[in-house]
Amino acid sequence: MPVPYPSPSLLPAMSDELLACMELRQDPLFHKIPKARIPYYVQESLRAGRQAAVPYKGSSIRRMCEDAGLHYEVTQASGDFRSVSFRAQIDFAKKPPQIILYASSLKGMQKVCRDLLGELPGGQEADMELLIDIHLAHEFYHWLEYRDNAFTNEQLERIDVFRLGPYTKRSSVVQCSEIAAHAFCREVTGLPCLPNLLDYAYLIGEKQMQAEAFEQQLAACKCWI
Repeated sequence: MPVPYPSPSLLPAMSDELLACMELRQDPLFHKIPKARIPYYVQESLRAGRQAAVPYKGSSIRRMCEDAGLHYEVTQASGDFRSVSFRAQIDFAKKPPQIILYASSLKGMQKVCRDLLGELPGGQEADMELLIDIHLAHEFYHWLEYRDNAFTNEQLERIDVFRLGPYTKRSSVVQCSEIAAHAFCREVTGLPCLPNLLDYAYLIGEKQMQAEAFEQQLAACKCWI
């Protein structure tokens, strides 16, 4: 049987900073970020997620949702919208907001979860329960941002995206909120790595990303952080 890539043996080398930088690369304005400022956005985003998790350490994410009056639903409906596949999303139009998890999309992650994190007691059912917890924790962080009107990207320095004479247009780095949500999720669920590593392993396993491309991106991030 082929070894999954990224393999479990790589986990110790996958620091939060490295995986956070990989997430930052996904921002559409990443090319506008001065390379010397990349560590700032990585570290501050991680710090925001970790600090937000402190009051919840040792708590069940499902109990956290219940105590907050935050509803969630696991649906069998497709999470595919306009060629984008969602595994979870939060609907802020609902009062209170509702987290929707798409079981069909989550099922595709079960093998990746087992390969990277090891088999849990309870087999595939336990894999699914963990995946639900991971995605609930991620969306819970976004709910905290919404509740407090304190979005991580808006708390950090803006970057220059356009200049014309004396006029400068500046924008926040939206992906910083995703990094913070990953860090929050790791702290609350006790994962050995930021959860976006599971996404990369899934993409590689599904041939949607080449392992070589993943390695090249990692190498670039190591230079920046």
